[in-house]
Amino acid sequence: MKNTRKWVCVLAFLILFAGVQRFLHLFTQAESSALYLEWERAAVASADGSLREFDPLSPPPALEEGEWYRFSLQMPEERETGMWLIFEAADLELSVTLDGQELWYSAAVQDPDSVNLSQAQLSLPAGGGEELTMDVRLAGEGTPDLFPPLLRLTDDPSDQAGAIAYANQYTVPANTASRILLVFWALFLIGAARGAPDWRLLLPALAVGLRMVHHSAVGYGVYFFSPQVQAVLANPWMELLPGLSMVLYLALQRQRSFWRLLGLAAAWSAGGLAVVFLLSALRTGDLLHYATQVLGIVRTGYHSLLLYWGLLWLVIVCALIAVWELIQSIAQVYGEARALSLRNNLLMANYQALERKVRESAALRHESAHRLAALDAKLQAGDLAGLEESLTAWRKANSAAAQTLFTRNITVNAILQDAASRAQRAGILFQASAPVPEELPFPDEDLCALLMNLLDNALEGAERTPAGQRRSIHFKMRLSNGFLSVLCENTFDGRLSVGADGSLYTTKEDAESHGFGLPQIRNVAKKYGSMLDIRYTASLFTVQAALQIPKAARRKTVM
Repeated sequence: MKNTRKWVCVLAFLILFAGVQRFLHLFTQAESSALYLEWERAAVASADGSLREFDPLSPPPALEEGEWYRFSLQMPEERETGMWLIFEAADLELSVTLDGQELWYSAAVQDPDSVNLSQAQLSLPAGGGEELTMDVRLAGEGTPDLFPPLLRLTDDPSDQAGAIAYANQYTVPANTASRILLVFWALFLIGAARGAPDWRLLLPALAVGLRMVHHSAVGYGVYFFSPQVQAVLANPWMELLPGLSMVLYLALQRQRSFWRLLGLAAAWSAGGLAVVFLLSALRTGDLLHYATQVLGIVRTGYHSLLLYWGLLWLVIVCALIAVWELIQSIAQVYGEARALSLRNNLLMANYQALERKVRESAALRHESAHRLAALDAKLQAGDLAGLEESLTAWRKANSAAAQTLFTRNITVNAILQDAASRAQRAGILFQASAPVPEELPFPDEDLCALLMNLLDNALEGAERTPAGQRRSIHFKMRLSNGFLSVLCENTFDGRLSVGADGSLYTTKEDAESHGFGLPQIRNVAKKYGSMLDIRYTASLFTVQAALQIPKAARRKTVM
């Protein structure tokens, strides 16, 4: 259940991440709203009104003195208000008429050193089906490269959506890269604040920072940087430095956990991309079109785009791994702090038990002094019958006060004797059987964590047994067939706090300071290859585990 919850969280994160990227991707794609119009008729016109028609898709014939070209077509139906007619007008003398009414006239000569062609933008009224005629005379030397004029009908004459989408193709990835840069910087500062800065994190931070700056400079840096700065930031060598930084960062990674997580991320990414690509191929979607474009660009020898996305993926994955490792580190520190708090509580309990024994011993010595004085008085008086009676009573009292020897193992015996003493004071029947050898192949701290938590929980549960019912604890421990089996049963009131996944939680009011018992027991059991078997009825709670003896210690273990 725990692993399922973990993978569900990972999947939820990936879905959200993909959804955000998909949403932002919408702002980098703007299909042109322009409707391209094809000339339907073309002719060479002369001053006497005669027309010499030719195919508008063929190269136009040469003109004689006083002749010009005439192109015409029928406009689309149902044209709404706000539409514009766009065409290039460089080196041409143009007259545009709509149903015989002149709509626009211009004569423009193109500067040979200019780059962009002069463009005409005509606002059209609502309508449709009119005949559009364009009379064209050459105003410059030779025929323009774009001839006849290419007509487009659009509601966005300046192509603002296209310009914004083109800009977003650089700003959206740069925005993502800037956040990754901040993540690495924050991780470094957190480590520095904890007294253990990870200097390696500065390498991916440098890589993503340089890549962000270079990618933005190539796209729109010419509009915002000075020529000197632009020449440096857009230099192709700036593409190599991020890659070198990441290679050095990977070379410094020695932990197997890092490479395992990186491998999992690569496998998941490849699998997810394959699935999405397959779905896109089946539906002829955008990813198929984009992948085809990228492959075509790579074949031409231009690898910058592929390197950019590969590097961006790598730094994103490394950032996620670094965040995960930080969370794990904080969780480990918190767990160690909780374990230390538990150990302190156990030490305090041991100290209090020792203090009680010292007090009991002092009281016993005081009582023994009084008994000895009474016996001496009876001996001096010659009261042998009274002396015998007093000795018999004293012997019975000592027999009742003597502690039971549960096992020859000092650690286990001390824990069981302490639990028996506490159970006796609470009016709980305590029965224990622990025929284990004097030496056990387990560290004392693991035995203490297992048995003390187990018996503490059992005592707490038995104390909550409803009035009128017998309170009891039954404990069994034995070594057999390479396992140390432990069984503890106790009565309780049937009240448990069970989570949605079946996990048990403490029923104490201060849950933050308690609830470590079962997790500590479970950790010890897991450490030695055992699962914690927890069963309960309305009145009986049972915990059972079987710790596997390490192979190196099995031959040395003697019953």
